[in-house]
Amino acid sequence: DALLFSSDPDFKPDNSSEILPAWRREMLGISEEPVEEGPFDIVFIGGGYAGTCGAISAARMGLKVALVQNRGVLGGNGSSEVRVWAMGNTPPGLYPVGDIVRELEDNASASPAPYEEWEDDKKERIARAEDNLSLFFHHHAYAVEMENDKHIDAVLAFDTRTGTIRKLTGRTFCDSTGHGFIGMLAGADREMIDKGRMGMSNMWAWENADSPQEFPETPWALDLEEGDFPYPQKFHAQWFWESGYDKDPLKDLEAIRDWNHRAGFGAWNAMKNKGAYDRYDKTGSAHKNARLTWMAYIGGTRETQPRLGDGIRTEEDVVNKKPFPDGCVLTTWSIDLHYPKEQYAKKFPDNPFISIAVHGKGVDRKRGYPVPYRCFYSRNIENLFMAGRNISVTHEALGTIRVMKTCGMMGVVVGKAASICAKHDSLPRDVYYQHLEELIDLCRLPGNMRRNTVNDEFF
Repeated sequence: DALLFSSDPDFKPDNSSEILPAWRREMLGISEEPVEEGPFDIVFIGGGYAGTCGAISAARMGLKVALVQNRGVLGGNGSSEVRVWAMGNTPPGLYPVGDIVRELEDNASASPAPYEEWEDDKKERIARAEDNLSLFFHHHAYAVEMENDKHIDAVLAFDTRTGTIRKLTGRTFCDSTGHGFIGMLAGADREMIDKGRMGMSNMWAWENADSPQEFPETPWALDLEEGDFPYPQKFHAQWFWESGYDKDPLKDLEAIRDWNHRAGFGAWNAMKNKGAYDRYDKTGSAHKNARLTWMAYIGGTRETQPRLGDGIRTEEDVVNKKPFPDGCVLTTWSIDLHYPKEQYAKKFPDNPFISIAVHGKGVDRKRGYPVPYRCFYSRNIENLFMAGRNISVTHEALGTIRVMKTCGMMGVVVGKAASICAKHDSLPRDVYYQHLEELIDLCRLPGNMRRNTVNDEFF
């Protein structure tokens, strides 16, 4: 980030609670006043599948849209940085809200696959093609300004490359951060279970070279032996390299990532320097020629803290196929919850790093279960939408809605609902109680339909 050198041994910089203290702004030549951006009809914060698909949908609805992403690529867990397959189906049985998702999705051959297969450039190209969409890469949203205790006026974000602060004002906002950061900053009602959450994965990959490869001892990594971890037979460590079940997914976020790295490097050290799983090596080199090609430096998180809306979907709703008049996104994933796998939890019982997926029943993978619109907006912050894994569901129901293609469809619906808010000067809750038929009509439109403003005709 920054180093300051001083010849005065008693010098102490004024590191106030600001995101960038005054002395640093002065050194960098950055104005104390934030750069004004907007006003926008809707500001999406978080550029995963939910935020990206939502921003594109809103732009095609004729809105002035901002998409704030603290990384330099779009796709979130489905980007080259994390490399998790985008799962879930986009069935046409209800509304064609999966069209935009299919535009963005990759064709990766594995999870993880090589960098180029995640098509970061394609995702960015599709987003930048929308004239109504302003993309703010490398901008981390760190604060909100409230008009009152239930209405967001603006989001503050700083450019992680320069330190420049931007103030983005908007009519509505969508928390698509996954972690629920914006809702937390705004005081939106939320719920987070104490322990037993699904964890974070940092995957890694390796290959066999044509000649012997060196790898140093790793005394800082976990001390692992054969049997402490599953052999990465397909030349990569898969989704089940996962930890953090009982850790705080926000306060311990970096510690969870570091533990995953210690596990990954410890396993690799066991393979390279301790002869672990040599019997699986088909080249006859006993892993002497093996080398690491990639270790994920960004973790793929599954569960943090859902925001609470007018509707809170439960496992019982899903299993019993409870109908709702505002059902709009079909979730086709089973109720898939992750737990530590006992076989590999013996050595580090307080912090296991290999998981097992337990798939429940009740979801028809072809037809899907319709998630209601009322899960996509906050019940107490009147102009806040949610899309992605931080929508209004219970821990169990999260098991079916959290996969990326499903999250992308949520964003598409939010983009359409935001256009109704702009057209009628209304709030997200009003869309359900006063304009539900109009929302359904918009959801029936194919994803390539667009208009220049909310008052223009579609083409």
